[in-house]
Amino acid sequence: MVDYAKLVDKAKAIQDAAASASPLQRRSDSDPKLFFQRVASHINEEMDKANAELRKGGIATIARNYLPSFDKVIFLTVGVAGLCRVELESMARGARITASISGPPNGNELSRREYLVGPQDSASPVTEARPPMIGFTAEEIAQDIISGIVVGSFD
Repeated sequence: MVDYAKLVDKAKAIQDAAASASPLQRRSDSDPKLFFQRVASHINEEMDKANAELRKGGIATIARNYLPSFDKVIFLTVGVAGLCRVELESMARGARITASISGPPNGNELSRREYLVGPQDSASPVTEARPPMIGFTAEEIAQDIISGIVVGSFD
């Protein structure tokens, strides 16, 4: 015979444990700066993977330039000619991560990609020709940015 009282107690303990952990998880997912730090961590991992393949092909590798006063910006260089700037920008509701690739022949912006982070106002108009990317994880954003750098533009 099954003792449902014990099962209910066990289920209650599991539910309470999940409820106590969830505010911390929700806080880290909704905090744009923490999310951006996770993106930066994944960018480093993806950059290492890409550089291994770039070296095999004899192509210029990707390097990260650390600038201490820029905690919301990541600068990635490709050889000596290309630059990718990944930046966390605060907005009225939520934030966005913008990745832009600049390079030859004149150093102007060649390509741009935007990713929305946190709660967004669905009524706010998108003025860009390309709508921002929504619903990406930190790892997917990093993979998209590094693959864009390797080919020289965001599709």
